[in-house]
Amino acid sequence: MLLSKRNPCPSPNAAVPDWYQTYFIAVVEHDRQRALPQIELAQKAIHDRVSQLQNDPAGSPRELQDLNSASVYLDILLQHIGRETGNLLWD
Repeated sequence: MLLSKRNPCPSPNAAVPDWYQTYFIAVVEHDRQRALPQIELAQKAIHDRVSQLQNDPAGSPRELQDLNSASVYLDILLQHIGRETGNLLWD
């Protein structure tokens, strides 16, 4: 199987960034009461990582793009949680 350089298959030992783990937990949380605090933790983790990358001239443009996408998605979740139905996107 050929792998493109743009989308290589990650190795099983590839490290997952801390911010992503926090983000993933927030996204898959199905309990509305626990979702809001998880989303807030993920937003902070994303903000902290963006700050780190801005101070690192060798920072990854791809990771910055991923962070931005994750932040946008969390904002969408927050908007949906605030609706009267109180359901999460996947309900």
